[in-house]
Amino acid sequence: RSGAGCGEPRPTPTQKNYPVETSRRMFKAVAASRSAMPATATYTTTLLIMVISWQPNRDMANLLTIILPILIAFLALVYTLYKDFLVTSGHYRGPAQKYTGGKCRRLEGLEEACEDIKIHHTSGLAYLACGDAEARTTQWFPPMGLRSNYSYQPKDVFYVYNIETNKLTPLTLKNFADEEDFSLHGFGMYEDPSEPDIIYFFIINHKRTGSVIELFKHKINSFELHHLKTFKHKLIYNPNNVAPVSKDEFYITNDYYYQTHWKRLVESTTLRRWSNVVFHSSKTNTTEIVVDGLAYGNGINANWDHSHIYVGTIGTGELLIYERKPDNKLKLLEAIKIEHPIDNVNVDPVTGEIYLATIYKLMDSYLSLIGKDVKPAFSVFKVSNNTDEDRFYGIKYSKKKIFEDDGSLLRMVSVASGDSGRKVMFFGSPHSSGVVRCELD
Repeated sequence: RSGAGCGEPRPTPTQKNYPVETSRRMFKAVAASRSAMPATATYTTTLLIMVISWQPNRDMANLLTIILPILIAFLALVYTLYKDFLVTSGHYRGPAQKYTGGKCRRLEGLEEACEDIKIHHTSGLAYLACGDAEARTTQWFPPMGLRSNYSYQPKDVFYVYNIETNKLTPLTLKNFADEEDFSLHGFGMYEDPSEPDIIYFFIINHKRTGSVIELFKHKINSFELHHLKTFKHKLIYNPNNVAPVSKDEFYITNDYYYQTHWKRLVESTTLRRWSNVVFHSSKTNTTEIVVDGLAYGNGINANWDHSHIYVGTIGTGELLIYERKPDNKLKLLEAIKIEHPIDNVNVDPVTGEIYLATIYKLMDSYLSLIGKDVKPAFSVFKVSNNTDEDRFYGIKYSKKKIFEDDGSLLRMVSVASGDSGRKVMFFGSPHSSGVVRCELD
């Protein structure tokens, strides 16, 4: 066909309305499909259409009258979309303060990077999910979109640390084949009241064949993990952390939709709300999405009786508090604005206090990941039941920053695990070697 449309003659470059009419037709096509496109993409496409249809021999003044209003509207839209994220990500935050309390030290004999740490408060044992820091930046670490070497077999280590004796011991895996990958990330603990000396660990394993949840049984004060089961499902595709609520049931966060680094970069920079919370039950053979539309859901945990689920988000810097319904759906009760990207979420079962490891400046973390010489700072917030007078005005929870460091103690901290009874807190990172222990006042 020689025309621009079926039965329609192609306009010649000398026709004065060529750029305008072509743009109008293309704009109508974009507008017709707008419901299927993100707002930013729609306006970006419209702007590109106007630029592409420009003819050098047209009068520039006429062109500017078309483009300038669209450009101004586009920039206004971008600012509206990104202003809250810029605040949350720390773009406007000043330098972090170096911690000078003088009561912190690194655990001796630990060279790996430990992304998640959980404390068993009854026994005084801390459990650490750790891996080779260098390999996580050069070989294999799917949580950061790194899948560059499929010939590399990850062999991470799960440790137990005695808070009183300072003894650190790697746990031996039982009933787990040597040829199996073991690439650690977040994990959760479950205690069955009928088995007081047993802990069930639900551990995320980012295998080369796909991410799964591994279930291990551990006898307290032993140095073994006995593998029981592997949970694999198409809805468990980018698990970040896991909150078990029984020996057969758990919730996980999928932090991203995409798995490769550059697609994740596009997903995050365009502020896509494609993260979710998934519930799995082996009792009913059910795996389903129970919360959708999150901005990079990260840490997840449960309170002592598993009636509430806590989720931290990177994109909006919120702690989301959900009530767990009888059908295991989640009802949002509260969204507490922390205004810092939230990584892992830990709960003190004795006090009910929630500890949030947060990123001070998101850009510094990204620069560190790509090899720049920066020290990503971090802050720790404590969320607890509000006891101040404003609780009578509906403010149920209080939040307080209890720790801040400029990255001198540890870079890219992802977890803060505290024990109020022993007045101690541990900090870990997915990429920086070692774990820091701090004594609290």
